Order: sequence, then C-alpha cells, then structure tokens
Amino acid sequence: MAGKDKTVVRTLEDLTLDSGYGGAADSVRSSSVSLCCSDTHQSVSHGGNYWHLTESMHSRHNSLDTVNTVLAEDTEILECAGHCAKLPELEEVPWSLGEVEGALRKDEELMVGNPSPEVLARLSALISRALVRMAREAQRLSLRYAKCTKHEIQSAIKVVLSWTISVNCITAALSALSLYNMSSAGDKFSRGKSARCGLVFSVGRFFRWMVDSRVALRIHEHAAIYLCACMESLFREVFGRVLRSALVERDNGIPKITLESMEQAISNDSEIWGLLQPYQHLICGKNSSGRKT
Repeated sequence: MAGKDKTVVRTLEDLTLDSGYGGAADSVRSSSVSLCCSDTHQSVSHGGNYWHLTESMHSRHNSLDTVNTVLAEDTEILECAGHCAKLPELEEVPWSLGEVEGALRKDEELMVGNPSPEVLARLSALISRALVRMAREAQRLSLRYAKCTKHEIQSAIKVVLSWTISVNCITAALSALSLYNMSSAGDKFSRGKSARCGLVFSVGRFFRWMVDSRVALRIHEHAAIYLCACMESLFREVFGRVLRSALVERDNGIPKITLESMEQAISNDSEIWGLLQPYQHLICGKNSSGRKT
C-alpha cells in the first residue's frame, strides 16, 4: 500500500502545469517538494486524500519571497511575550512601482493625488501583505487536489477581503479573463497575456511568483490571471479610499497624499485596516468602539 502511495506522489509531481508557460513546468517539480501525501491518509466522502504541508513553504532560492504557510494549528503560532506572529515580509513582489503607477493611471480620478515614489513604495509594501493572505488561503484550498485554479483564487478573495472589496476584485478578474478568452488565436503570438487581459501587471510574473511560493503543485494560467487582476484592482481600491479621505479633510485645493495621510486613512477604514496589518490573525478591522480586533 505504501508503494502505491509513493507512486501517486511521483505521478503528481511529474504532471506539467496547465498553462503555456513553457519551462515553468520543469521548475514546479523542484519547488513542490514541500507538498507530499500524508502517511496516515484520512478518507473523505467523495474520494481522494487529504494533503498537508510537512514544512513551511520556502521558495526555490531559499529567500523570503514566499507565503511561508504552516497549516497545522497549534499554540506555537504565538510568539513569546504574548505578541502575535507576523506575516512574512516579501523580498520580491510580482509587480514594479512603475506598474503600480500605471495601474493607478487607468483611473484618471486617482491621479489627482499625484502620489510620490515614497507613497507608492509604502502602498506596495502594505498591499503585499494582502497578497500573502490570499496566497496562503489559496494554498489551503488547493491542497485537496494539489491544483490551484481560478476557483481557489476566487474563494480566497471572498475569504480574505471584505464583501465590497471582494466584489470589485472578482469583477475585475472576470473582466480580465473574458478579454483573454475572447482574444483571437493570432494574438497569442503578437501580444502577451497581460495585454490580452487588459492588465498593467504582468500575468507571467504572477504565475512565476505562485510557482516559486509553492501555492500548489499545479497552477492553472487562469489562476494567475485572476490573482493578477485582483491585485491590480486592490491597488486602485485602497488608493481610492486614501484619496477620498484626503479630499474630505481638504476642502480647497488638490490634496497631496503623504505617508502620514495614507496611514491615517487606512487606520480609519475598517475594511482595509486589518487586511494591511502585518499580523497573521487579523482578518478584520476595528469594531464600533474603535478597538482593534
């Protein structure tokens, strides 16, 4: 029986990715070693086995650009002195500051704030925490069949984000995927996936990040499109809320977004405050009394 289980693992690791990214299929074999079949399998109602992570997720280059997920729930997730464990800080994110500015420019109303490079860098660092949260949730949802599709990404978006923000992000993802599916066969060689989806962020870079972060053994290209479109929409959503807060505070003249005003606006918005905090346990903002939850 044990030999049969080992054969199943080898078969899954030998499967190629469900997308046309060429050499990425080879890289997933080296980055999927942390996913393995449990020694004591538990049967489920409609077939299949439970999958678990034997270790924290590490990238192929042993850097911190990983979602670093430990699925087992135990008391060790709390650090000493009563402090809550923090999310890993990504060394590399699948977007550049130029792409962030380009994504904001898609909505002309957002550019009246004229964000400085420092504001864009801080915004990128904050929203990278949301990326980690969604990747961790997508990874958990992908364990059953060792495959991450658009459905796992969509479910992760609904779990991690508030209802209002998740609707906007899913709408953006559906729009991007529709444009991609409606593109002609000739566009496959003349335009990249991001252009075919109408996105500024690079779909290929998101796909590579998901592979390196070991979100799943197999990653469908639609999952990368969904996550890419969601993050691009989330940047506009968060910055739009910051800008509206600055407009309320300044009745005359064009508001200039600063690091202080951005932090204050985020702190006053319960839908994004908890999302952008570095602590693992936070999934919401503040209650009606202003206390953090």
